[in-house]
Amino acid sequence: MKQNIKFTLYVFLILVVLQFGQGAILKVFTGISQWFIGSFGSIMTYLKIFLILFWILGITYNYWKKPFKQSVAFRVAVLLLIPLIMYGWSLRMQMLPMYNLAKERGEKVGKVYVNDDQLGYKHLPHSTGYRQLGFRDIIIYHDENGNRIPQGYKHNGRKPLVLYLGCSVSYGDAVFADSTFAYYLAQKLGGDYVNAATSGYGLSQMVLKAEELIPKLKPDYVVTQYTTWLAHRSMSPYQNFLGGTFPIPYFSENGVERPAFSPKGLRIPLADFKNTPRNGWDFTKFYGRVAPVLVYQDIMAGITSLKMMVGITPRPTKDAEKVEQIGYGRIADLCDKYGAKMYVWTTGTGWSYETKLPPALVYDRKIPVIHADTALIKKYNIQDGDRYGRLYGHWYKPDGKDSVMADGHPNPHAHQIIADEMYRIITGKSSAQTDSTALANLKVKTVNKDA
Repeated sequence: MKQNIKFTLYVFLILVVLQFGQGAILKVFTGISQWFIGSFGSIMTYLKIFLILFWILGITYNYWKKPFKQSVAFRVAVLLLIPLIMYGWSLRMQMLPMYNLAKERGEKVGKVYVNDDQLGYKHLPHSTGYRQLGFRDIIIYHDENGNRIPQGYKHNGRKPLVLYLGCSVSYGDAVFADSTFAYYLAQKLGGDYVNAATSGYGLSQMVLKAEELIPKLKPDYVVTQYTTWLAHRSMSPYQNFLGGTFPIPYFSENGVERPAFSPKGLRIPLADFKNTPRNGWDFTKFYGRVAPVLVYQDIMAGITSLKMMVGITPRPTKDAEKVEQIGYGRIADLCDKYGAKMYVWTTGTGWSYETKLPPALVYDRKIPVIHADTALIKKYNIQDGDRYGRLYGHWYKPDGKDSVMADGHPNPHAHQIIADEMYRIITGKSSAQTDSTALANLKVKTVNKDA
């Protein structure tokens, strides 16, 4: 009994020190916390939990010395209890943002994307989604192949057919589909279009989409986004997904590799918990539904790490220039094979002059480049990033407050300028609006259309 009391006092004193001295301690361990814990929570929380578990283990040992000494299985089971509970707590910390999202917008998320063993994820055919922008929702529609379209749009099959490849910028994140450069350019050219871009995609997914669609559609033009992050996204076998480990295709030294394991991260039932009461039992049910997905991802990620260590699974390459050379080169080869004209357009979704493209792409392949980022700056002779953001970002006015930026993706006015520049390069003609008309439209579309 005395041993238990003494042991309890030691643990209690340490807990008191952590509770009242954690501010000073955190100053010392801030860097360690950020590196070691990441998105899982405060390192102090973990220390407290560990000490409580250690105390329980000590009490257990003092009461059950005989089983400890006589049974190896009992010792192993008790010793494993601490890391298992710690892991269970880390899963809880991962799930909290998901649970909050389910309560806030559960009915408006999780209905657009579906897992895919080749791409990691893709749009669900005939799906409708919602993108929150300030106080409004941008309603999103997809066609029978999961490509973005305006509401009610029917592919007419007219020439020229334009295929778009890229990430959220090409997809038109934060604007309606009929306010994107993909739609504007198709209207200017008088033909049809397929917007195969997807938010969050990298160059590896763009290559796979090109290999799927160019032979099938035989487009006249393939407008391909160039941004440095597209290569970097494809230099990791995983993508962050609400704190989970989400596998995607990536580049190794051999080229594009399939996702390291079959993804299941989009099976999280956010919509099912939108209208349930927020309480401990409700979260426990949410935990029971989501934990198997996260545990599966963690186990498969561990197995993948071992496979990479022994050379069974190729490691991601660290050479971004090589990724761009292989990726854009494969798209260019497909365009040459199927008679499509490839254009590369540049964007940084921010204030930056002419993007420097890889020499192998510009000079060796002689692919026409549409410097949309430069066109946006030159339109109004922008001299700083603040004016750029005010002209081309998304703004809204909370009640009684000054304007607030809702999103940094290009607004409808920026999309119009990009489309004009694309039209000029592709056709050699100009269709740009006058500056006064363009600015008038910008004032009208500052927050975008009503949902």
